[in-house]
Amino acid sequence: MNIELIGEQIAKFRKSLRMTQEELGQAVGVSTQAVSRWENGGAPDAGLLSAIADKLGVTIDALFGREEGEVRDMDDTFVRYLRSLPEKDRLNRITRLLWEAAIYGVSDVLFTAPRINYPENAELDMLSVAEGRGLMRTVTGRDCGYILGVGAEDYSFFGVFPEPEAGYERYFLTDDECRTLFGALALPGAMETLRFFCRNRQSLYAAAAVAQRTGVPLPETERAMEALTRAHLLQKEEITLPDGPLDTYAIGDYSGIVPLLTFARWIFQPYGMNLIGNVVRATCFGREAARDEKA
Repeated sequence: MNIELIGEQIAKFRKSLRMTQEELGQAVGVSTQAVSRWENGGAPDAGLLSAIADKLGVTIDALFGREEGEVRDMDDTFVRYLRSLPEKDRLNRITRLLWEAAIYGVSDVLFTAPRINYPENAELDMLSVAEGRGLMRTVTGRDCGYILGVGAEDYSFFGVFPEPEAGYERYFLTDDECRTLFGALALPGAMETLRFFCRNRQSLYAAAAVAQRTGVPLPETERAMEALTRAHLLQKEEITLPDGPLDTYAIGDYSGIVPLLTFARWIFQPYGMNLIGNVVRATCFGREAARDEKA
C-alpha cells in the first residue's frame, strides 16, 4: 500500500469537490484530525476505503492512483454527499455549491466563455441582506439562459433559468395579470399587510385585527386585503360566528412570495451595484428572434 499516495489522492479529490476535511470526516465517521493525518502521510483503515471513495465519487483504485478517478455516477454521489450532512445544512450547502460553481468557472463549462476573475475572498465579502446594504449578485448568461445567485452567509439563494425554444415571454403573466399583481402591491397599506401575514403564516385574521396590529387604517386594510386576495397573495375564508359570518384571511403561496420579494430587491437595486458576472444576451424573447436580430 502506497500510504503517501493515498493521502495525496484523498486531498486531491476532496479539494476538487470543494469539500472540507471536516465534511469528509463526518461523512465517513472520523475526526477532522484523522483526515488531516491521512493527507499528511498517514493512511486510513482499509475498512474505510470504500466509504471514502464513495464520498469522493471515485473508485478505490483511484485512491491508489491507478486511474484518474472520474465520478461514475454524479447523481448518486451528490445525493449520498447531501445525506451525509445534517438535514438543517443541506439546502444551504446546495445553494453554496451552485453559487461557487457559478463564480469559479461555470462559464467555462456551460458557455465556453473566458473565465471571470473574481476576488479570492468573494464569498466572504457578501453584503448582508439583514444590514440593508444590498445584495452581492452573481450573473452568468448566454442565449441559452441565465444563472443568478447570491452567496451571502445569512441568506443564499440561486436560480437557473434555461431559455425555452420559444423564449421566456410566453411564460410571463399577461398584462392584465401583471396589473392585478403589482397594482395590489401598490395600494396604500398593502405591503404592511402582506408583511404582517408573512410573519404570521399559521393563522387566520380578520381585517380589523390586521389593521389594529399594523396601524394601517381599517378602510385601507380592507381594500388591500381584497386586492391581495385577487392577486393570490392572500387567501380568503369565511367562518361562522354566533353573530354571523366573518371574512378572514391567511397568507397565500408563501413559497412563491419569498422569491417574488427577494428578486424584487434584486431588480430594484441599481444594475451595476454589487454585480459580478458575465452576461452576453441578444434578447430574452426567443431564440428565433435572437437569430433574426443577428442576421
